Amino acid sequence: MSRPVPQCPIRPGEACLLCESGATGPEDCGLVWLVMHDPDLRDRLAELRLERIREQQQTGRGPAARRA
Repeated sequence: MSRPVPQCPIRPGEACLLCESGATGPEDCGLVWLVMHDPDLRDRLAELRLERIREQQQTGRGPAARRA
């Protein structure tokens, strides 16, 4: 049985590539920690996620399209 691939919370839709030295996944990534603890960066990330969801819904590839 294959293991789930951790998703990068900073790059929506992409797998965690362990781009930060010493990280073993999103749970101990310095970049993820930095973004999630900075209110401005966290708000901008939320905006980017919403934009991506809207784009996927318009092209029929989003979460709502899969449920239909």
